[in-house]
Amino acid sequence: MNKDIQESNPYSGEFILEQLQRFGSDVNRKHEVSFWLYFPNEDSAQRASRRAASTGLKPEVSPPLKDSDDSLWLCLLYCPHVPDEGLLDGISQFCMDLASEFDGKYDGWEASLELEDGEKPTMPSNVTAHTSRGAASEAVQG
Repeated sequence: MNKDIQESNPYSGEFILEQLQRFGSDVNRKHEVSFWLYFPNEDSAQRASRRAASTGLKPEVSPPLKDSDDSLWLCLLYCPHVPDEGLLDGISQFCMDLASEFDGKYDGWEASLELEDGEKPTMPSNVTAHTSRGAASEAVQG
């Protein structure tokens, strides 16, 4: 992939690793990385969930929020691994393809911050990038 494009892609493995490191996470430790996909109905979300599960990802499907105008179903995919650029690139591409196949939208990722033993978090406990929030990357209290 072209380095200029990859640096500006908030879904690339390189970008995810850079953001984890930026907030002090030890990228040699196992992280819980979640990938957020939205679908127009439960059937699409469940079908995407089953496909993701068959690849080893851990899916969780949730209905639209009751007090929201948004009627999209969330399919959250969990990947508990030591973050690796190639693995994250592959999962991000899989998410884009999965969303496209089932008329959904890949909205972004979130990852836990894993500090070295004994370190206390000074800021966030998670790093996230969601396109619907308009942020390429932000730290959030978890």
